[in-house]
Amino acid sequence: MKKVLFLFLLIPLFTFAQTITLKGQLTTGNSGTDIWEYVDEITGKVYAIVGGNGGMSIVDVTDPTSPVQIDFITSVPGFDVKVWSHYVYCSTSGGGTGFIVDIEDPTNAQVVGTFPSGHNIFIDDRGYMYNSSPGVRIYDLNPDPTSPLFLTQVGNGGHDVTVRGNLMIDCHGGSATNLYDVTDPSAPILLSSITDPTISYHHQGDISSDGNYLYINDELGNHPQADISVWDISDIANPVRVNETADPNSTPHNLYVIGNYAYSAHYSAGFRVFDITDPSNLVLIDEYDTSNTNGEGFTGAFGIYPSPVTGNIYINDRSGGGVMIFGFSELLSVEDKVNSFTFSVYPNPTSDKININAANFEINTISLFDIQGRKLEEINNLNILSNYELDLSKYNSGIYFINVNNRQTKKVILN
Repeated sequence: MKKVLFLFLLIPLFTFAQTITLKGQLTTGNSGTDIWEYVDEITGKVYAIVGGNGGMSIVDVTDPTSPVQIDFITSVPGFDVKVWSHYVYCSTSGGGTGFIVDIEDPTNAQVVGTFPSGHNIFIDDRGYMYNSSPGVRIYDLNPDPTSPLFLTQVGNGGHDVTVRGNLMIDCHGGSATNLYDVTDPSAPILLSSITDPTISYHHQGDISSDGNYLYINDELGNHPQADISVWDISDIANPVRVNETADPNSTPHNLYVIGNYAYSAHYSAGFRVFDITDPSNLVLIDEYDTSNTNGEGFTGAFGIYPSPVTGNIYINDRSGGGVMIFGFSELLSVEDKVNSFTFSVYPNPTSDKININAANFEINTISLFDIQGRKLEEINNLNILSNYELDLSKYNSGIYFINVNNRQTKKVILN
């Protein structure tokens, strides 16, 4: 079987060499575990939500070259942090109590609720929270984000969950990676289980943008065992292993796929980016060593969050690097996206459809993102010089972002 070293990226815009650049770094304050992003809908300011063993902190990264920690809440766990609307859900490394923090005013964050904690949290586009270990417990945040409504539990063990559309990827630690249909989150349907004996620990995974390939990180795979295995899941009931990556000097942790690229936190090897234009052939594009450690193990880059909304890529490094904010040539910053190009959206707020007008510019590509930066849809090859009407009626009420031509992003409120 072919072995390749692998990682992940984002939206390809040009043909020049892709490069990672360090925008800013904060080595003091809280750091070490998970990391996410929050954009204040009123002020437009950007914040990194930073997890660590001492709690959860809020870092103002509106100017990513000069990050400033503005709050550090030690009364909540900070092992895993995820953002939904203007709330942060903070979990322990497993068991005990998770806490909900309202950051609508980031300078005056308030603890407003609790929930039974797991090891990992994932919140999908529809507002359902998946807490992994023990089992996967599914909650609905829509009725009251401060009091998650328990729906169901599947399994007993577990480790990490990723949800893409209606597919739940349940990386279940030492046992398997289970794939579920969560069209109805209250009644998940098991589609298949991957129980390859060469995978020591099914840690975390994601799928290619076409939904046909699955990437599984093996956090305990020691060389020559594969770090990441690649599975063809086009026949979801019968996954087939088609490729793998192996590196004697690194251990994979978390990865996120968007478009033809993927981003990965690789512990001592730091931040890596791989081209997955051919999703079965993983090509290393660039890397940045965030850590002063080497070899396999669990120090270095732990948390990662790539944001297509701001163009920031966040790394939370536990070996002294702290919070690091990166740019990548294929994921342009807000300033680069504007570059004299502009468009308008109306009516905004809207209840169903929104008009997109780029004045005298041609509209080629329209992408829609949710508030957590996940791409919901992309329309290509439009080549129009007039209004385009985008139907949003199938989405829940909330805040979304529309990007046109991969150059400028605007916020849309759906009532």
